[in-house]
Amino acid sequence: MKKRMILPLILLTLLLAAPSIQAADTYTVVRVSTPLIFSGAATVRLGEFSPQLRPSLQAEIGVGGGRLAVGYDNIGLKRIGYGLKATLLHTWLEPLDVDRDQSFLGLEAELSVRRLLVNVGGFRRVSAGDDDWLVSAGLGFIF
Repeated sequence: MKKRMILPLILLTLLLAAPSIQAADTYTVVRVSTPLIFSGAATVRLGEFSPQLRPSLQAEIGVGGGRLAVGYDNIGLKRIGYGLKATLLHTWLEPLDVDRDQSFLGLEAELSVRRLLVNVGGFRRVSAGDDDWLVSAGLGFIF
């Protein structure tokens, strides 16, 4: 996918989700992960409040980069929650195990137990750079 197609795709997703934003709930996460090192994330879960899987939009910013994710989750709503998200990840400054100023697109799975959140994802580079594939893993705390 070309870099110029990513922003319109994100905007289209936000426009389609607009009617559900009024019934949204949110959660935040502080996370230690690769390649972002230390980061904070905010998630908006759309639709009526229920412990079932719901559409979610997530933005995360960290020392080594940032990510935008769209998917489904029920993180923090039950004792054990899970989610699956399509994620765009971009690196900057000094990310772990990858060069800076690269963009990756991939899938990420999340699992929460009470306030503890574990994530793992696989990504393919979509910009110029040396690293073709990236595996990301992290451990976070939900607020």
